[in-house]
Amino acid sequence: MILNLYWSDNEKNSYNIASLEKKENIYELSINEPELKKATHHGCFGIGEIKFLQDKYVSEKLFPFFSNRIPSINNPRINVILDKYKLEKYDEMELLKVTEARLSTDRYFCKEKVM
Repeated sequence: MILNLYWSDNEKNSYNIASLEKKENIYELSINEPELKKATHHGCFGIGEIKFLQDKYVSEKLFPFFSNRIPSINNPRINVILDKYKLEKYDEMELLKVTEARLSTDRYFCKEKVM
């Protein structure tokens, strides 16, 4: 599964600034530099702790920018949350997809990339 990360400006224009993919036990974050430049020109502050020194970032753990957007597996209500989204088990990528990684405090969101 690949999730595209978007940021939207005040006029509701959306910029596809990155994509997140999980390959086996590795997460890959690929930066869409042209779109990120447009977004930063319109007020986007980047993607969390990522410093944009390279086009692709790899990690064995989900990047904090994304993990902070979903409930923890240790959340006491995790089974209720999984039931709400009709998920059979805890899966970070599935949770990001069904919640669109939205927070009420910013204008980032994720959508599954359609192949």
